[in-house]
Amino acid sequence: MGTGGTTRHDDHADAATESVGPGPVVRTEHGPVRGRALPGGAVAFRGIRYGAPPTGMLRWRPPEPPAGWSEVRDALEPGPAAWQPAGGPLDGLVPGMAPAHQGDDCLSLDVWTPGVDDGVRPVLVWIHGGAFSLGAGSLPVYDGARLAAEHDVVVVTVNYRLGVFGFLHPDDASATPNVGLLDQVAALRWVRDTIAGFGGDPSNVTVFGESAGGGSVLSLLAMPSATGLFHRAIVQSGATDLLLDREAAALVVDAVARAAGLTAGDVDGLRTLPAAALLEAQATAAKELFTTVGTMPFHPCVDGEVLPTSWLDAAARGVNPVPLVIGTTRDEMALFSAMDPRAAALDDAGLRRRLDRAGHDTDLVVDAYRTVGVVDPPHVWSRVQTDTQMWVPAQRLAEAHARHAPVWVYRFDRPAADPRLGACHGVDIPFPFGTTDTGGWGDFLGDQRSASALSAVVRRLWTAFARHGRPDTESVDWPAHGPDRATLLLDDAVTVVHDPDAAVRRLWSDPQP
Repeated sequence: MGTGGTTRHDDHADAATESVGPGPVVRTEHGPVRGRALPGGAVAFRGIRYGAPPTGMLRWRPPEPPAGWSEVRDALEPGPAAWQPAGGPLDGLVPGMAPAHQGDDCLSLDVWTPGVDDGVRPVLVWIHGGAFSLGAGSLPVYDGARLAAEHDVVVVTVNYRLGVFGFLHPDDASATPNVGLLDQVAALRWVRDTIAGFGGDPSNVTVFGESAGGGSVLSLLAMPSATGLFHRAIVQSGATDLLLDREAAALVVDAVARAAGLTAGDVDGLRTLPAAALLEAQATAAKELFTTVGTMPFHPCVDGEVLPTSWLDAAARGVNPVPLVIGTTRDEMALFSAMDPRAAALDDAGLRRRLDRAGHDTDLVVDAYRTVGVVDPPHVWSRVQTDTQMWVPAQRLAEAHARHAPVWVYRFDRPAADPRLGACHGVDIPFPFGTTDTGGWGDFLGDQRSASALSAVVRRLWTAFARHGRPDTESVDWPAHGPDRATLLLDDAVTVVHDPDAAVRRLWSDPQP
């Protein structure tokens, strides 16, 4: 893996695509781009630059505008994904998450629109997930063509810097923390300034994302620089308590530098490393940091400037009080069960030992889960991980945000085909896009008839929210979050339940004796 990998945007590549034929042209602030009309009724513009390649002194600096161009450029293929590792423990957990092409010239986005006209359509901007270290907005499962054409909206998917390139936080005057988040802010500014030319309404922008993409949305809700750039937000499985503080961020910088044979203060040395060497240092450091910083050392940092406070604190203070949809899957952490093979064989004694080591009141925990029908020890342990790491943080955020703006809470209950996974983390990824049969997702989800039907419901809910600020449809009446804790359960049957698994929620919400 070299440091280049960006042949698509050079003059030779532009010339090579001239034979594609005429398509609609939009004049952006940086130069004109030509898209492609698709059979389903959408027009796609792929790989549009919103930032310059973040190389040299731009590594760990806020994104700069790309160099402008005057000749029409074909926007027919996705741009390179951000640099990222391959072959790690997260590879292959869900289908189709590995981009085919990476490179320095990664600050690009894709647009799908029903028409290049004067339409004033809601805009949905997708921030992809991948533990802040993997993925790309251009992956086939995020194809926005169906969503755009069926619901008369404009869909934008964004690439941003990942891993050590986007979420290393050197304590140096020449470096800026959270540059991966600042890439997302730059993309939203591009949307504000440019999307009207694609038939979108810059005053009606919804940001949505899953996993690290959902965490990115929560970060954007807490960032002063993002205020006013979007008007609604959807957080899918993004609420965790894994934000870094400055102390943890310093440990990460030190580990990466040592893995690269440098000191933490040698930011210039880190900047001159080839991408492959920096990725190798990232992988080495991640193993070392597992027991100190945790499983996601390359994560947003509460730095006091770019990200002034935690997500929960920002929600409690009403920093950006836009309407919010937030939820989790029922069995989030079951996706990662392979990383804990002994958990599948837990008996009651083993479960109690684990709960005791974690500092939980064992009897209270076992009794609470028995109340909601979760009795089998491996299942109890998996749900404890899900609820403490994902579900309860989402509940806290919903409650805090709801003091300042309307909030709707959901839980995604439709399981994967493998019964061991249940409704695991990531199982919901294709549903907003109508891509449940894309790549390996058909096998992962099983029963395409029910998956397609639920996907249609999710698309209607998400686009109704984007259009009107309320996720209501003719067939689904979804009450906002309030004292009764109304929660939409998304499964083959879509139902509203008040305070689901209340005994478990109270267990983790109330201080244990």
